[in-house]
This record gives sequence, C-alpha cells and structure tokens, in this order.
Amino acid sequence: MTSRCLAYLMWGIWLFGGIPGSLWAQSPKDPNQRCQVCHGKPDLKVEVRPGVFRTLFIDYEKFKSSVHHKFQCVDCHTDVVSIPHRRMPKKIYCLQCHFEGNVVGAPVQRMPEKYKESVHGKARLAGNPEAPDCQDCHTTHNVRPPGDPQSSVYKTNVIQTCGKCHIQQLQDYTEGIHGQALKQGDLAAPACNDCHQEHDVLPPEDPKSSINPKNVVQTCAKCHENERLMTQRGVPVEQVETYKESFHGIALEFGMKTAANCVSCHGYHRILPQKDPRSPINPANLAKTCGKCHPRATETVAKGSFHINPKEPSAGIVYAISTFFKWFTYSVIAGLILHILLDLFGRVRRKRRAL
Repeated sequence: MTSRCLAYLMWGIWLFGGIPGSLWAQSPKDPNQRCQVCHGKPDLKVEVRPGVFRTLFIDYEKFKSSVHHKFQCVDCHTDVVSIPHRRMPKKIYCLQCHFEGNVVGAPVQRMPEKYKESVHGKARLAGNPEAPDCQDCHTTHNVRPPGDPQSSVYKTNVIQTCGKCHIQQLQDYTEGIHGQALKQGDLAAPACNDCHQEHDVLPPEDPKSSINPKNVVQTCAKCHENERLMTQRGVPVEQVETYKESFHGIALEFGMKTAANCVSCHGYHRILPQKDPRSPINPANLAKTCGKCHPRATETVAKGSFHINPKEPSAGIVYAISTFFKWFTYSVIAGLILHILLDLFGRVRRKRRAL
C-alpha cells in the first residue's frame, strides 16, 4: 500500500509541474530544472515547416555558463504561466531588459536600441524573416560577454557569426590581410564590427554610417593612424595624413563624395598587399583601378608614387617644390610684415617732423 501511495505521489508531482525523482534534490535550488524535464531531451523538436524541424533542446550546462545564468526561464519567457505549457511561447523581446536607462544590471553601453535604426532592424520591421535579430548574433541560451573566447561575438568568432548570412563577404575577408592576421591570432586586426559597428549597422549611403564616403577615412584611421600599432606590424603610418593632404583627401573634405577614398583603391573586404597579383594596387592593376574614375589612365600610372609625404626628402621633386613654396611663402609674408613696419615707422617719423 505504501509503495502504491508513493507512486501516486510521484506521478502527481510530475503532472503538476514537479520533477522526476532523480532531480528531486535540485528542485528547491534550481526552478529551471522543471523546464529541463522536457527541454533537456536532445531529441525534442518541433516542425516549423513541412519537413523542416527546429530543436527545442536546451543545453543547460551552457546556459549555466551564460550571462543569464541567474535568471529563470520564465523571466524571459513571460508568457509561460504553467508547466507543461500548452502553447508555443512567443519570441523573446530582448529590449524588455536591454534598454537605455535600465539600472537593474542589463548592459546598455552599446545601446541595443540602435538596432531599430540599423539595416537589420529596418529589414526585420519590414517583415523580412531572414533579417537577423538579437538571438541570431548573440545566440539564445548561450549568451556570453564579448570578451569571452566562447562568445559568438568574440573577436575571432564574430566573423563567422556575420558570415552565416554574408557568405561572400566572409570569403573575401578571410582571404584579405585583415582576415589572415586575425586567423594568426592578431586580435588587433579589424573584424566586421570594427568597420561596420555593432548594433547600428547602417548602409554606406547613410551620412551617419561608419563606411559612408565622408566617414570611411576616419574608420580606417582608427588603426592606420595608430603609430604604435602600425610600427609593430611593419606598416607605414603616414598613409592617413598623406591622403588628407592629397587632392583626393582635400576634395573629400570639401564635400566631393565621389573623390577616391581608402576603399576606392584598396578595396574593402578582400584587402590584399601590393605585391599580391590580385590586389587592386598591384602595379599591373593600377591602370584599371585608377581608370574607374580616370578613364584615360594607362599603365604609366604605375610609375608614379602614392601616399607621398611632401615633407620628406624621399618625395624627390615633390619635396623640392613643396620646400621652395614653403620658404617662398614665408619670405613673402616676412617681406609684407617688414614693409608694413617700415611704412608705420615712416609715418611716425614724418608726423614728428611736422610737429
């Protein structure tokens, strides 16, 4: 009789949201284990489309290592009011916690609300189900800090996260010098979000975009103006300064958006060194690269020099002309000042004689 009563008791506990006997000792400490009765089964799945299934299995060990490990499942799945639940829970709205001004502990430095203004957010709002949302980038139950090597947005992992949708861009990036540097463990090499930003990814034509023609130079300059960073990697550091002083840089500064900028010559995702035959700045390809803007460009352009610093003697005749005009300008200004002083001196002397 006692055994039968105990069996009925255990069955009743399971039916009304309890847990199996093997998890009995954990129930008071971890209410999430009730959800794991079903979601802890690796073969649990649901058919979302004919022949297409989505797993409902939750690796609880990964969840316990995530940033949300202190929360209960129902803190996010707020529409689940009973266990087992009869209806499929609605999609989680992450901004219910991650909004600017929340003081409860959800990180808001990166301003996730900017997502709404991004190309991803606008595409999602327009009804594109393929547009990525929070979970597509940060995962669902294994959300980790960006500095965690196991995080989906960690420096070496974020390119694969973005590459799930941007397949061709991922291939081009991994072939380029930035991708190769990151592959070799150089964490200073730029990844997708270093150039495109994170939550507020904007199209190039948007004036606020980090890759807009008027902003792309400063985006590249974040690394290429860093003398310590460039010196360590054997990369000349004066490219940004020399570009800004060039015709193209001055034209861009005055609002000519069609003026050549960094990506116009070097490319963007597959940036290759000059010696690589595939590089747009390889001498064999320069005529084609310059010809995009200058149709009459010929192979002779490869004989010229680029990123010339007129302040350095290595610039040759450019240095000589620059030096001449600099001192010529100084001489003219000095002569003008001297002329004014002599004129004032003469006026004062004549005035004294008149008295």
